[in-house]
Amino acid sequence: MQKGAKSLVDEMKRLATRGKAEELVGRLYRAARALREPVPFEEKFRRSDLHSNIYEPTWSAADEAEARLLIYNTDSEESFVEGGKADAARLRPYFDKGSTVLDLGCGIGRVASFVAPECARLWAVDVSQKMLDLAAKRLAGCDNVTYLHSRDVAMPAVPSASVDLAYSLLVLQHLEREDAFLLLEELRRVLKPGGTLVVTFPNLLSDEYLGSFLEYVRDRSKRVPARARAYTPEEVGRIMEAAGFEAALDPGVEIRVVAHPRPPT
Repeated sequence: MQKGAKSLVDEMKRLATRGKAEELVGRLYRAARALREPVPFEEKFRRSDLHSNIYEPTWSAADEAEARLLIYNTDSEESFVEGGKADAARLRPYFDKGSTVLDLGCGIGRVASFVAPECARLWAVDVSQKMLDLAAKRLAGCDNVTYLHSRDVAMPAVPSASVDLAYSLLVLQHLEREDAFLLLEELRRVLKPGGTLVVTFPNLLSDEYLGSFLEYVRDRSKRVPARARAYTPEEVGRIMEAAGFEAALDPGVEIRVVAHPRPPT
């Protein structure tokens, strides 16, 4: 048995002995995916127990005040709302009153509260049920919102090729790179041909995020799961291409990406 396989088997035995069934299933699923087993899409995503929410505890805010700090690093409701309004305005060219829109990592509705009134349907997707509960209160006047508790890298309830605009702002940076890539593939799945994806990534080449990176390097206590993982523009371009997108990048302090599913060849 190869060394890597033996260590995986040993880990599985440890989890089984400790009764950690959900974590064990999650590890088995990831191992199967790594081996690129030809499992049909429908089978992979039909069973929600194949996906454990490893990120949810980080984003389980007790109230709106804590949520604002987690999402936007502010305790000011005014700043939180104005930031969401500005981000929604930048998205406005990509959807209209008849559009189906998906907000991945919606939090408590910072952006969604301004998008929902202007579209036909909004999927509000988040890994945290507590965030979704708070979002539902903030968007109580909008009856076109479907709240979806995602399972890490899967949104099985969202039909394939059903979304006109998907956006994920200040979100993918908080995931391991491998998981961020899997979510990009999932967003590619749900977008209609010709649909639009808008995402942002921290720019490692900016002074701000290079400084954050060096801080993480030098202070191990700051290496928390929710830390921002920075990318270079070249990395983002290659990753978007590998995930099946044609993308235009606008590199600043953050790399803003506007992308469309690449037509099949």
